Amino acid sequence: MKINMKHLCWAVLFWTGCTTTDPDVGPDGAEGWPDQPELPAVTGHETFSVAGDEFVANVMGDMQPRAPKFPSLDVRKGFLRGYVADLAGKPVKGAYIGARVTLIGGAYSGAHAESDENGYYEINLPIGAVHYYATGYTIDYGGSRAVVGLTPADDNTSGFASENGMVKNFVLQSFGVGNKDNVLQQPGNPSNYYGGAISFDYQVDWDNNVPNYLPEDGEIEIDLIPDGEGYYGETRSFKVYKKIGYSGLTIVNVPVGKYTIKAKLRGAGDLRITETGMYAGAYPQFGLKPRTAVGTASILFTPSWQVTPGMVPAHRGNWQAVALRLERI
Repeated sequence: MKINMKHLCWAVLFWTGCTTTDPDVGPDGAEGWPDQPELPAVTGHETFSVAGDEFVANVMGDMQPRAPKFPSLDVRKGFLRGYVADLAGKPVKGAYIGARVTLIGGAYSGAHAESDENGYYEINLPIGAVHYYATGYTIDYGGSRAVVGLTPADDNTSGFASENGMVKNFVLQSFGVGNKDNVLQQPGNPSNYYGGAISFDYQVDWDNNVPNYLPEDGEIEIDLIPDGEGYYGETRSFKVYKKIGYSGLTIVNVPVGKYTIKAKLRGAGDLRITETGMYAGAYPQFGLKPRTAVGTASILFTPSWQVTPGMVPAHRGNWQAVALRLERI
């Protein structure tokens, strides 16, 4: 029996959605990718001081990488579509864009698409209120693979009515702030940023009788020095001073790359650095190398454990902090 696939897709659409991608260079006859400006240089050195009762150092602050230029695309009613690109304006193939549609009566339907070789994706939507549930991609990083989040080019993932349609472009970034409301509520959550993260824990020698604990009046000095260029050629280095107190330290939003990390007590010598926590050593290529070191080691950031591109929440990164313990020698 011959089945009209077009009619079948529309019959099933109400329940599951229908996804397509357009293999043409320019959907609807639109022009292809425009010429791209040079990437801004992320170089130099930045220094931060964190008080004893503070716990976060966002080393890139509110700086957001500029978005690439995308091909023009008209809104098509009933469709979510757009492009995915890296910061240099290179189309990204295989990015996962997921939309959830709330239907009449409270039921919902999910649909998704993966971007094609031109970075284009298209989702045919059921009728209802649309929200993004996932925007993820897998990159080559540190001799392995890492699932990361994508940022909306217009910094907006608010919902919309499917009958109106929407054009939404996404960007693969190496650092930057995700959803600003989430950052305000949880500034120390690594997944609220598109850069990598490191957390530091230590014990304080309040009674001056445990030699490997840190002195209560001390100050930790952390250096992060790029080992080669970052994902988009970044070479900026960072120094963070942390007064020892009741709070630990989390460094967030570090441009994705490989770094040399140095840790010492200011004016008192090197510290022992040990990777700790539930996921220590879970990724053979990522984390601290060696797993325990004195003063200096190498570090690659870790993505969230066992998360696929279809599981990365919209408008968020997917890095979890490399957890490190600091001790006196």
